[in-house]
Amino acid sequence: MRPNDATFTETARRAQIVECAIETIAELGYHQSSVRKIAERVGVAMSVVQYHFGNKDEMVAAIVAELYRTVLAIMLPMVEAEQTARGKLAAHIRAHLKCLATYRSQQIALMEIGSNYCSGTGQRLHEVGVPLEPDQLADLAKLELETIFTLGIETGEFRALSPTSMATAVRGAIGAALLRSTGDPDFDVVGYGEDLVVAFDLATRHL
Repeated sequence: MRPNDATFTETARRAQIVECAIETIAELGYHQSSVRKIAERVGVAMSVVQYHFGNKDEMVAAIVAELYRTVLAIMLPMVEAEQTARGKLAAHIRAHLKCLATYRSQQIALMEIGSNYCSGTGQRLHEVGVPLEPDQLADLAKLELETIFTLGIETGEFRALSPTSMATAVRGAIGAALLRSTGDPDFDVVGYGEDLVVAFDLATRHL
């Protein structure tokens, strides 16, 4: 079934399946989240899930699109509100940690899919690409850490550095917060984010 042809009821059911799939993946892990287990969580037969999503690849595409739409809704306004690269970097870190604190299950599900997904044709998630509309992809590009670091170098705000290396370091630090919060529900994600803002502010300053 094509989403554009769906009725209101069908659209609502698809959204429910996607929500339950996210919860299942976050709880059980990607490999243990079969279509049958997702259907059980929704409270429908497997055939209903298969009607809305012809195969698991289609379901993963819908899940990933929903996860990134949530990220965009939180992060884009915060990053675009800043005029400097230094401000954008701080906003990116704070916004990403806000996503983690507010939508922890979604962030875990995205990590699980990113680490373990392999399509029916053998492609990993980064090879398939993010299934968003062109305008959404353009907005997502504005949040890319490499873009922010490159801007900072060009404007002279940042010292000479490798945008790729620094982006990898920021992502790793944010990912560490997700792993820590998984084992420690009381971990102060927001406070950790403020520490990261200071750390990377110092790391990008001219020597």
